[in-house]
Amino acid sequence: MKILITGAAGFIGYHVSNHLIEAGHQVIGIDNLCDNKDLVIKAARLSLLGIDAEKATAGQPVCGNSGFTFIRMDVLNRLAVSELCRQESFDVIIHLAALTGATKARMNPAEFYETNVTGTINMLESARQHGVQHFFFSSSSSVYSALATPPFAEEDHVDTPMNMYAASKRSAELLCYSYAKAYGIPVTIFRLFSVYGPWARPDSIPMQLAHRIMKGAEVRVLNNGHIVRDFTYIDDLLEGMDAALLNQPFSVNGVPYALYNAGRGKPVPFLSFIQSLEYSLSRNAEVVLDEASPLALGERVEMYADTTKLERELAYSPVWDYEEAIPRFAGWFLEHYGKTFKM
Repeated sequence: MKILITGAAGFIGYHVSNHLIEAGHQVIGIDNLCDNKDLVIKAARLSLLGIDAEKATAGQPVCGNSGFTFIRMDVLNRLAVSELCRQESFDVIIHLAALTGATKARMNPAEFYETNVTGTINMLESARQHGVQHFFFSSSSSVYSALATPPFAEEDHVDTPMNMYAASKRSAELLCYSYAKAYGIPVTIFRLFSVYGPWARPDSIPMQLAHRIMKGAEVRVLNNGHIVRDFTYIDDLLEGMDAALLNQPFSVNGVPYALYNAGRGKPVPFLSFIQSLEYSLSRNAEVVLDEASPLALGERVEMYADTTKLERELAYSPVWDYEEAIPRFAGWFLEHYGKTFKM
């Protein structure tokens, strides 16, 4: 298949690009490379795909490993994205490009809305105009509101988002459904739950924890440590995406649309995750328990997935428990921390 991946220099974008290249697909990746804080690690990810980020000028293709092509392009550039899709006649668009994080979204709601919503409709329009056969969109577990009860199921309440990031992702989900219904574009959505692994975003929870442990800095945990997350290792997500790409979404009431929770499906106490990371890094964490509730920041106390639907319909079978995956992540972190990237 010929596949377009947006956000290809990002954490998940890099892994998906590499995975699909190794599977023999023709992959073109785009990314605007505009985040100055993450630019060093984005360049490092691209180098693993055979791309010199310094040679990537706007709109000009750069060739990398095994036929991978990278183009510096913003999903907000509607005309450029549409022209690329016209020229290349993609079979699949995997739309991963987004701004992430509840705290950042609170500070810059308009910017988040523009990138996450307008960027998504630009990609959907390109899919509609140029005959894309399958549109894959990465959403977030953040869409589940205070009215949802863990383990979260796809049918749970999501229409009272707890923060602006969640609102932008839920808005994009609705656009995806509307395009599937109005234009018959097959759409698959994964709601991602705390994905981590090598080359993760510097602002992600595992990266921040590892960084603070190595520095000997305080690790502050809200709600007196009583927080639960569904930490999902990147290799499990890749297997799930493989299954989704090989299967067109089921048509329900004439709409070719499928939405799935993509998580490990096992609740992990935050303090247990920290302890495993301490052991793997051979350092003790300076944990400080804070009685403040994460609800004040627009975050849930407990977030974990019911993955029954994905397991039933696409034979999704995650295998990486955090006790086994964290040593792999920590080994990568120790190899590259302060060398390939700095925090």
